[in-house]
Amino acid sequence: MTRFRFALTALTVLLPAALAHADPASEKHDRCATRLSIAILGTSPSAALQAATDPQAQVDAMITSDTFNEHFARFINSQFNPEPGATKRDDAVYYLAKLILQSDVAWREMFVGKYTVDLLIPGQQNSGIGAYADPNGLGYFRSPFWLKRYAGNEEIGLRLPSAYRMLQNTVGVVLVPNTNAPGADLSATGRMVSPCNSCHYNGAFALDPIAKVLSRKKVLGGGGTAFTDPPASDLPQTVLGGKIVSSDADVVGALVASDSFRFNTCRLAFKYLFGRAENACEGPVFDKCMQAFPADTGKVQDAIKTIAKDASFCQ
Repeated sequence: MTRFRFALTALTVLLPAALAHADPASEKHDRCATRLSIAILGTSPSAALQAATDPQAQVDAMITSDTFNEHFARFINSQFNPEPGATKRDDAVYYLAKLILQSDVAWREMFVGKYTVDLLIPGQQNSGIGAYADPNGLGYFRSPFWLKRYAGNEEIGLRLPSAYRMLQNTVGVVLVPNTNAPGADLSATGRMVSPCNSCHYNGAFALDPIAKVLSRKKVLGGGGTAFTDPPASDLPQTVLGGKIVSSDADVVGALVASDSFRFNTCRLAFKYLFGRAENACEGPVFDKCMQAFPADTGKVQDAIKTIAKDASFCQ
């Protein structure tokens, strides 16, 4: 008991002395370096970053690294798909996101750029998967594996899941099915009545009119799948609050030209850095992000670094 009391007394004497010699500025820099590295790179900070007197000055270099490209591509893949893909072929978003980041081009190219994600050597199943330029591409939305994953099973081949994922991926629309009960009428007629019509036919983001301008799914003999042009009788459609569209390119082009696309990109940047959407008190920083991210030329890196370099990030 005597030894324990002596040790405790010595600790109470030494602890205030150690705290008195702590450097508050150094501790702040260390916390900032740790927060930045984990948020942007998903790793512990390097010795050089920890030693920096202004860790936020290193943000530009951090978001040009291969580590960032890999980490952010995986994050975006998780945000744009409702569940993990069964195989690598199901992760078209991941492959194109890495290419967009490495190429340092506008984020809109992720959705409207002339790219595809497919077998690196057409027809050779073991050649691997990759993203590359394609004059007939539309971001990853025409990639064969993405088309099949989100083709759906609508009775006349309308690609309703594809229409929804285009909306969710570009502008962050979230729709929740009202019913999937056995026996529910999910035909075109059934979707026209309440409660299904609220998502399928009413409002700016109505799914059926958007799906009507997309290619149609056709089941082939032997279980194969093909995609055919929509019938001329379904073209054009008026969607997205008055936009007249006749193709998937028209739909996605209108979406990425909107303020909603800019808003969703900044929200994704907040989710990436904080693990959550923005709070109301973070409105000023969110506004700075919107200003730094023009829809036509903005890079997603611009959105991320605007938030990460703000003084509030390391407070």
